[in-house]
Amino acid sequence: MISATSILASSPGVKFMRYLLTSLVLLTLLVLSPASEGQEKPKLQKLVSPLVGTWVSKSDAGSTMVRYRKDGWFISAHYFSASFSLTESVWAVGHWALADDSLILHRLAGSDGLQLVPEKRQLVLKELTPDKLRLANVPLGGQTFEKMEDIPAPIESHLSGATLKKQVYEQKGLILPEDAKKDVESYVSILINQGRTMQYYLSPGGEFLGSIGEENDDLIGKWEKSGDFLIVSGITEKRKVAILMELKKIDGRYKIFNMEANGMAAPDTFKPTPFQKITPVKLSADGATQYLNVETFNDWYAKLNSMTEVTGVRKQVTAEGKIEETPTSSKSIFKADSKTGAVKGMSKMFEEDGYYMVEVDGQYDAFLGVSFSKSRSTKLPDSYRYRIGVISKLEPRTLRWFFTSGVIPKTDEYFSEQVMNSTGGTSKTTVKRDGEFFLEFNSVGKRTADFDEEVWAQFNVAAKALIEKTKDESPAQQE
Repeated sequence: MISATSILASSPGVKFMRYLLTSLVLLTLLVLSPASEGQEKPKLQKLVSPLVGTWVSKSDAGSTMVRYRKDGWFISAHYFSASFSLTESVWAVGHWALADDSLILHRLAGSDGLQLVPEKRQLVLKELTPDKLRLANVPLGGQTFEKMEDIPAPIESHLSGATLKKQVYEQKGLILPEDAKKDVESYVSILINQGRTMQYYLSPGGEFLGSIGEENDDLIGKWEKSGDFLIVSGITEKRKVAILMELKKIDGRYKIFNMEANGMAAPDTFKPTPFQKITPVKLSADGATQYLNVETFNDWYAKLNSMTEVTGVRKQVTAEGKIEETPTSSKSIFKADSKTGAVKGMSKMFEEDGYYMVEVDGQYDAFLGVSFSKSRSTKLPDSYRYRIGVISKLEPRTLRWFFTSGVIPKTDEYFSEQVMNSTGGTSKTTVKRDGEFFLEFNSVGKRTADFDEEVWAQFNVAAKALIEKTKDESPAQQE
């Protein structure tokens, strides 16, 4: 029989498939849930200003960073690693507001998987001070954020840069404006190929300010309207370039029909979208959901504190194009903290010649409404796999899993779903490569006992020993 190792070694997407195969059974184990906000409501400081700024919530599964802007927009990203890589993150953009001791969130765009989370949600604010934010009744102690004073350069670039703006526009056709420099009549456009926005501020009396995205070279000058026409002229602050723009309003948006820089026409490649007027964000609690109830969350976490046995069958295309069927089995132990939302787990994945192990750090994130999973195999202890779990169905409880964009090869189409029941759960994962069947994995998990500290210690010792063994091997033997 051809071994799984030889199959993978000769297949494309090796790293992804090894990540996938070493932990498919974990899909029946790490299940977290959002919950109702119907409990504790202590008196709040009735101030909006303390919320404006950048906040961070840290866990063993990474850091969730949220920027609440004074114009009512929020920009967020969860980074699984300290490298702050966008391909190892989960991002969301939308509107926010405070109402009745609650935080209202309306997500407008976001990473794959977030589309299964209700777009508009209402989270209880348990605490809001100038440097601390605690929100939601799930986890039971709330999710705690701290105010950030010094923003690392990579994060600042992500939260205000062109890459995110381009993603938002390509996904939803929305232009994410910059944090307004002036409270006056404003218009925004985007250079789609660059992700760079241009924002115009028309002050009373004809004073004009043009903000040209990341170049940080504002255009200072005058504006004048005549019917449907808008004429702008000025000089850029740093490069001292004289700019003339003539725009015409068509279907409520201003389109440039003539632009000159130092008397020369703009190149044909300069094609910004028509300028659309920026309207103030108005957000109410109407239509906002409070998600699942606390009782359900407690039940979920209680079931997570257990030991589980999983059996399954994996079907995979070999290097010769045949479909190989392989039985699988594993034993796992998980512990979950309903107060903090943290989950830790270890699994023994049995093979013909023994077993390897997988370590998991999980965290429920109230702000995004998802479960984070960060895991590694003792075969590859320096390589981590990052996923998010999202509720797709309430009854029976069904969870969908999504990898971050940097894990899955562009050739692959990945689907993973887990259905929970009273004794455990079932899981199904499929992978198509270049539109053709590549892998299918089906498993059944059964809870065998409650969490046991002695067994946890035994698993921990075994995992450390396997990791040390792997690290002692020569670099040539490691991938």
